[in-house]
Amino acid sequence: MTEQEEDLIYRMYRLVGDRWILIAGRIPGRKPEEIERFWIMRHGEAFAEKRNSKGGLQKCG
Repeated sequence: MTEQEEDLIYRMYRLVGDRWILIAGRIPGRKPEEIERFWIMRHGEAFAEKRNSKGGLQKCG
């Protein structure tokens, strides 16, 4: 990811959340899976907690 792509991903995430298809549509040549993988690698723990709380899932252990 280029610095410009990363900046756009952060800004788009603030606007639309984890709607990777919408975000990828703004970055030529990038697939939604790539964007999601990038986001999880950078924000994995916080993102997983937010995602689990949305669905009512709880962490085991």
